[in-house]
Amino acid sequence: MIFRILKTSVRIDFWFIAVITLMLVLFPESLAAECFLMCILHECGHLTAMLVCGKKAEKIDLGYFGMRIVTSKRFLSPSKEAAIAFSGPFVNLVISLIFFLTGRTDIATVSLALALFNLLPVTMLDGGHIISAFLPDSRLHKALSLACAVVLLGVGIFVALYTKENFTIVIASLYLLVGVLSEK
Repeated sequence: MIFRILKTSVRIDFWFIAVITLMLVLFPESLAAECFLMCILHECGHLTAMLVCGKKAEKIDLGYFGMRIVTSKRFLSPSKEAAIAFSGPFVNLVISLIFFLTGRTDIATVSLALALFNLLPVTMLDGGHIISAFLPDSRLHKALSLACAVVLLGVGIFVALYTKENFTIVIASLYLLVGVLSEK
């Protein structure tokens, strides 16, 4: 499904709806809906910062790997690019603080985890975009991204073996590894 909001094209892939529906059906007692909401608010943080900094969102894609904002090729100053990248995790940090203060530590933890994950220095995450704003050498950044994904995989394997049920970090790190290795 493709539609426009203002002058921005929004594409919602069938698999995006299928994955969200599957999560809500299979895990109705989990925080799947809250996690989805935190992701939307995270992206709204990026969109707001882009608007303030003068960068245009040309397309928003919602697919099975989540949401992605395709921007204009216009380059801003490194500090503005970094501010746009940091704005999503910043929104999650603020939400996390609000929910911690109101006693909803479950939702606060989800939002905090989303912020911290996105701040990892991996090229395809917000932390990677912050680094690339100031460090344009792609070889060094790719090596840092790869090292971070490998360390995260090690942590994920440890957590999975220790808990015998939580494979979330392993899945996330494999996603990052595939992303880093497939970059040119």
